[in-house]
Amino acid sequence: MKKTIVFIFVLTFQCVLFAQKNKKYTSFEDALKVSEDVTWLDLNCSEIPDINTHAHKLSHLESLYLTNCELNKLPEGVEKIKSLSLLNIEGNHLSSLPESLHQLQKITVINLRNNTFEELPEVITSLPNLREIDLSYNPQVNLDKTIRTLSKIKKLDFLYLDGNNITKIPSKISKLNALEEIHLSENPSLDLKNTFTTLSQALHLKILVLSNNEISTIPPELQLIKQLNGLVLDNNPNINIQQLLKNSSFLEHLKVILLRKSSLTKLPENLSGFSKLAVLELSGNTFSRSEQERIKTLLPNTKVVF
Repeated sequence: MKKTIVFIFVLTFQCVLFAQKNKKYTSFEDALKVSEDVTWLDLNCSEIPDINTHAHKLSHLESLYLTNCELNKLPEGVEKIKSLSLLNIEGNHLSSLPESLHQLQKITVINLRNNTFEELPEVITSLPNLREIDLSYNPQVNLDKTIRTLSKIKKLDFLYLDGNNITKIPSKISKLNALEEIHLSENPSLDLKNTFTTLSQALHLKILVLSNNEISTIPPELQLIKQLNGLVLDNNPNINIQQLLKNSSFLEHLKVILLRKSSLTKLPENLSGFSKLAVLELSGNTFSRSEQERIKTLLPNTKVVF
């Protein structure tokens, strides 16, 4: 799933792209006129109580959005939509999920972002095809308990934990045997030595996202994540590029680094540490034309994007 390097450019759009192939409907009135063709429903908050009445009429619905509606519980009827593969319930006041959710056996993506979860509900582990969970901006979540629950999800390969006040990553993350990509942005107190050491045990991890984390120092423990393919460090204006060059150069499989919007004006004189990269993304910075040309000259085999 999404293993090619080009995927690194669409990290922030995964859930949207999942559903964009079809027309979005925003009301039952419109959706029920063509119910057989409806695969994407982004429901108006006022219509959420009607889900239980109309759910059985949407037999081909794949993506359901119930976002920013101040929900305290998942509405009845969602479990009737057996065709669902994506459920987006971000921006509510949810702290639990009903046991009936286990009926959604086709679910592959669930977005719980910006709610009030303290633990990841155990019912999540009964979804056999679940591959992606967004638990960002649930700052009260107990990460140790959450990782223990996540370890029971056999196919989980994408995990979002942005904005959760994380300082350390539990060692049990090594039990997430399918994990390929983890997002840890907007966790400015994150202990990078611990993070890199712990994530080195997640043997299938390919992409690590650490944007907007107030990173300055890149510790040598980065070298331990030997399986890494892509590293995203956007919007870290104080980052020590010299340390990044040195420590990333030991990662033989690292092919993409993103350093967008990091207030960069110049890179170090010696860029040999980036010479193995396929892509170096530097857009949103303020390099002069001459500096851009110098960087490109020093990295002739790397696609440098300004």
